[in-house]
Amino acid sequence: MSDEKKGMFWFVQGNVKILMLCRVLWSASTSIIYPFFSLYILALGGTSTEIGLINSLGILAGMVLYPVGGYIADRAGRVKLIGYSTVLYAFAHLFFVIANDWKVIAIGQFFSQLLLFYMPAMNALEADSLPPGVRGKGFAVMMVVPGAVRIIAPVLGGYIIEWFQNTSGQSSDQALVLAVRICWSIAFATGLLVAWLRLRYLKETMTEEETTEKFSFAQIPKMVMPAYRSILDSIKWMDKGLKVIVVIEMFASFFIAMSAPFYVVYAKQVIGLVESQWGLIMFMSGLLGILIAFPLGATVDKIGPRKMILLGMTLAPIVIWSYQYAGGFVGVLLILCGVTICNNIMMPAFSTIIANIIPRNRRGRLYSLIGERGIMISFGNFWGGGFLLFPPAALGSYVGGWIYKLNPNYPWMITSGALVICLVLIFLFVRNPATAEQ
Repeated sequence: MSDEKKGMFWFVQGNVKILMLCRVLWSASTSIIYPFFSLYILALGGTSTEIGLINSLGILAGMVLYPVGGYIADRAGRVKLIGYSTVLYAFAHLFFVIANDWKVIAIGQFFSQLLLFYMPAMNALEADSLPPGVRGKGFAVMMVVPGAVRIIAPVLGGYIIEWFQNTSGQSSDQALVLAVRICWSIAFATGLLVAWLRLRYLKETMTEEETTEKFSFAQIPKMVMPAYRSILDSIKWMDKGLKVIVVIEMFASFFIAMSAPFYVVYAKQVIGLVESQWGLIMFMSGLLGILIAFPLGATVDKIGPRKMILLGMTLAPIVIWSYQYAGGFVGVLLILCGVTICNNIMMPAFSTIIANIIPRNRRGRLYSLIGERGIMISFGNFWGGGFLLFPPAALGSYVGGWIYKLNPNYPWMITSGALVICLVLIFLFVRNPATAEQ
């Protein structure tokens, strides 16, 4: 039966539907406050260097157990690891609720990112659950549906902060801290609900023949060394095209992480925007992302991922360079809409080309090393990635605090130059695979 007869979104069923629902719930809670994470650090006594340090610690923590998560996903299955680890991840957010200075935020960021080691399993489950012929549309839909909620959340977060600042009788920073703590409390409760849904409704995609071990947290210490030894095996397995993509990702992650936490800081300190304006910009750029995500994802399936990656990588350096000339609300809005367009061009394309290269029985381990999204321009915290990307991203995030302190314009100048180099490397060395893996 053709896709047209099945319906446009016939693949949104089973695991795909549950994964999207859980992302919607997460987006409804965490996206209210994550866009203001750097401002929370400042309000609790941190500086630009502490913002860089905290983000760097989070990235390094994520690196520690990522190979273990990928190893477990391929040896013991995806679902139990995803569900039980989500419970622990939710509890780590309590550090953000009780934070009384930036050091407690640093501890929370470390543990929350450490416990995200289930992400390779979830990325593998997502790729397993999407048929090869519709992966471009599928990855796009799985971005756009949670995005429908995510675009509203920052607006709400900005107005919540502003309401507390106007009515609480406290200083601007104290009111921001109070608002953020309330929002993190809601996110913690939502995380527990998401964990239950994942354990109750997700279906395992690995067969009994493919799984050689039983999942148990007690077994994790025994899996650490085999997981790390498997890194070398996974690197050796990669073909030339995938190795080139990984090198480009590693290079780009340094510079993207360097600038990501400082978009909102620059907007407030240099351009002069307030929190509600930043939230509105997040809403409008997110709305644009929703409108264009599915058509661009379908275009990936039609013309191939390589052409879309080249298009996005051509536009991205121009857009990022322009941020230092934004000037006001409209300028910031236009530039971040440009970033959104670039991401919606590149992310489904990178996700498709990577999924098409890697066979199912290696996805957990490979995703734990390289992630599943390729290059994504973050304008908040640095998101996603894998074991091989975390070290350069952590270093970039730490260095970014000092670079921003040296000159607030330098992050955008340096990041845009680095992305030009990535464009050249992709043009010269990245090709679509001849056959897509199931």
